[in-house]
Amino acid sequence: MTFFRIAACGMIFAILFFPVSGFTAQEQPDILYPGISAQQHALAREVMHEFFAQHWLRAGGLARDMRNLEQSDSLLPLSDMLRFAMPAWRIINSEFDSRGQGDSLFRELEPLRRDCLWILHHRHFADSTLPTRMFLEAGINGFNATLIIRSNPLASLTQGLRSFRTLDSLRAIAPQIKDLYLGLGLFQCALANEPGIIGFALHLFGGLHVSLDSGLAYLRICSNEALYTQVGAKEYLIQFLSPFNHNEAGEKQAVFRSLEQEFPGNPYYVFQEIDEQMAFHRESAFEKSTCDWALAQIAGFDTSNSTTKLYANCVKWQCTAIDTSLAATLGPRPFGDRECLSFYPVFLEAAKARYVIDSDSKQTVGKRRNAIRSYHELRNRAYVVLRRSEINPMLREYYLWHLDDGLP
Repeated sequence: MTFFRIAACGMIFAILFFPVSGFTAQEQPDILYPGISAQQHALAREVMHEFFAQHWLRAGGLARDMRNLEQSDSLLPLSDMLRFAMPAWRIINSEFDSRGQGDSLFRELEPLRRDCLWILHHRHFADSTLPTRMFLEAGINGFNATLIIRSNPLASLTQGLRSFRTLDSLRAIAPQIKDLYLGLGLFQCALANEPGIIGFALHLFGGLHVSLDSGLAYLRICSNEALYTQVGAKEYLIQFLSPFNHNEAGEKQAVFRSLEQEFPGNPYYVFQEIDEQMAFHRESAFEKSTCDWALAQIAGFDTSNSTTKLYANCVKWQCTAIDTSLAATLGPRPFGDRECLSFYPVFLEAAKARYVIDSDSKQTVGKRRNAIRSYHELRNRAYVVLRRSEINPMLREYYLWHLDDGLP
């Protein structure tokens, strides 16, 4: 399998800070990491909640407030990590208005990383904050490894391995930092699904053993116990849990619903769940109840920026694929030839064609042969459009996986 946000060489490694829900009256308040103040912690959670709601401007403004707080109170540079993670995530997901804006986001990253590392290495912090400093440095370098994998694969591998070793050592010296399991889990899952020669090379030269089961276990720890990376771990569980394993498919369904509840009105999480069904569970995707559920969500979608408008449009395409009579009412916007998700309407046509083939057992031999030929034409067209679109290579890998494994 090829998985989303994982490049073909398997050297990807990433750490993000993600939001978690506030604790209830029955839950214990968070135990903060060494060197992170209560106000800083609260702002970090708010920043990333807004970010995962795809409210870019609000998230950016809160991150700047957090940066001002850190400068005035001489705190650890947690905001630099967040300010690095947010544009990096958007670049990987092609969530920007134009190639120019994407290039601008990319140019912001190296100065942010450089500033964060300079603060960690040159300013004086209490010795007790060392585990948090190690975590921040491993995180920002690990994420940077994902962004330079194509331009500088050797540096990507070096940074990724170094970050992995740092996080692995933190398990023993700072077991309270549960967020480190995101990086460990992602590294294990990514490499476990790459060609055997890569795992052998890592074992030979780095003494590392990789396992998908270990990676999933790490991601589950993070999704349940981490302070900052719970949502990130859920996103990666969606990528690595098998849609073909009954138990894992059920676990993935629960993750989808938890994200939809945490971010009501955000079309991305609705799109994400239906997209999974279109690729791997078409018997559910094309039920009337799926369409009815999606239609009920559309009225409440937040479409305040180009990203949420994009995903809302995709949900409209999904609904019209299920029920073609809705096309005139919903009026999904056609995509430009090289637009990020320009392949998606053709992918949906191919998914529906595959569903008809699989569900209609009474077709004549000739009719079935014609249906299969038409299906393969649609599938091949989706491949062509996807490969020529201006989409981030890691995002392209995810949708190629959908085509390869989901539409045989």
